[in-house]
Amino acid sequence: MTTALKTLVEQAKAISHPLRLRVLALLDPQELCVCQVAEVLQVPQSSVSEALRELRRVGFVVERKEGRWVFVSVVSERTASPLLQGLLAEAQALPEVLADRSRAKAVKALAIPVVCAKVQAAALPARTALHA
Repeated sequence: MTTALKTLVEQAKAISHPLRLRVLALLDPQELCVCQVAEVLQVPQSSVSEALRELRRVGFVVERKEGRWVFVSVVSERTASPLLQGLLAEAQALPEVLADRSRAKAVKALAIPVVCAKVQAAALPARTALHA
């Protein structure tokens, strides 16, 4: 298998999960903190981190750190593959993506430390149950 074919197959696998597709579509027009993504999508931060790890692996997202916060975004349009560009164009009209973007406006209005504290507090009962 050629490198180009292998890359395309890996990219197709990466976008085959609904959460990863929603993450990509949410990040398309904006950069968000990982905890903001978790709050908007109403999923555990660990699930978001796993999805982002796979999307980063295939070159669809980039991250930057600012203090203790990790911000993520879709790669620039000039470096995005045609597959990613087409996928993002198609995803924009999905009802789930439209709902996610609506929630993102409210989440972005909150201070990042507030959002991250809420996301981390939501994870505490699960951690406590594991150690009981």
